[in-house]
Amino acid sequence: MFKQITDLNGDERYLIFSLLVFLIFFIAVGIMLIRMKKDYSKHMSEMPLEESEKEITNTQE
Repeated sequence: MFKQITDLNGDERYLIFSLLVFLIFFIAVGIMLIRMKKDYSKHMSEMPLEESEKEITNTQE
């Protein structure tokens, strides 16, 4: 298996490109999470659990 990895015959650029795409995406998501405001994060985490008053009145009718 290791021999297959070392005998790429010029295809290593696809491996390097995919690694770079992964790293750039991972770093971008990390930066976005660090810069995210705590209030926004709390609001988004509680969003599916909150019921709006409109939904409550519709279920009571």
